[in-house]
Amino acid sequence: MKPTFCNQKPSSFAKIVELVENYVRGEIEQEIKDKQLCYHNLDHALAVKRRANIIFNAIKPILSTEYRVEELQRLESLINLCALAHDMVQLFDDSPHPHQPRKHLMGVSETATANKLLRYIRNLNQKLLSYNLDAALLFSDRDQQIIQDAIRATICHQDPQAGKASYTFSTNSIYQPYLYEVRPKISIAGSIIALADLGTLGIDGINKYIADGIQIFQENNLDYEFLLSNYYLRDQLSAADITVANNLKARLLAMTRLMVSFAQERHARLELEISGFSSPAQAILRQQIFIYLNQETIEEIKTIIPTQDNTSLEELISFFRCHKI
Repeated sequence: MKPTFCNQKPSSFAKIVELVENYVRGEIEQEIKDKQLCYHNLDHALAVKRRANIIFNAIKPILSTEYRVEELQRLESLINLCALAHDMVQLFDDSPHPHQPRKHLMGVSETATANKLLRYIRNLNQKLLSYNLDAALLFSDRDQQIIQDAIRATICHQDPQAGKASYTFSTNSIYQPYLYEVRPKISIAGSIIALADLGTLGIDGINKYIADGIQIFQENNLDYEFLLSNYYLRDQLSAADITVANNLKARLLAMTRLMVSFAQERHARLELEISGFSSPAQAILRQQIFIYLNQETIEEIKTIIPTQDNTSLEELISFFRCHKI
């Protein structure tokens, strides 16, 4: 690998980060082709980058009291890179059956992403040294720690204490443990990336949130379009067809219910997840950034997304088709 300098050597850390971002984009595009990704793709990476920038720029005046201008510029570049790269590698657990949803193993993709990205960065550092660049322009050990920390921040767990805590969530409550850790963080980058990653509903609103949910379902259920086309091609359904149709309905209904419960959890968890920020930053996040995390949004979602047992398969299919973006 030889870095491309576009007729001149990079003159800033931000320019070197752009080199790495170009590499990341290429890796994401390859993952899309290899693994049939319709959610963990470049659109998602750019959306997280955009939301991370919204958060960073909103609280930047507060951060400027703690960081020098140069430090903030470097931090912004690292946030951009981590947001773009956080899902660069996607690894799935092998499904035992072709008509079973595929699943991620907790933390495996994030660990692989961080390791692959840092290997590239270390190799790039070594190659750039031969160009007699100022060492301050290269990725420092601290920069690399921030990158590893920020990507780790996006790991999601299912909360075993849901329903037992003073706050109430569903038994499959999904959350990012990083935001709940009390130990000192390496930098604020991890918290910003974590909030941006699961921030679709709060920042972008209902339509984008539903579209993301549908893309996640399609990515994890690769047989969906096949089952759908077979279902509609038959004038009469055999017993086997009915079993397949019932299975499809159960999967669609499970997803719509997850979309509603996850929206409720995003709303309920906001105060917990921003508690690591300063009080002025919390006010900005609450009042200016996560503007859709309110009870009105939750009630609207409940009316839009079908979750009742008596919902027909046709109604569910129509919902998934009509809300695709």
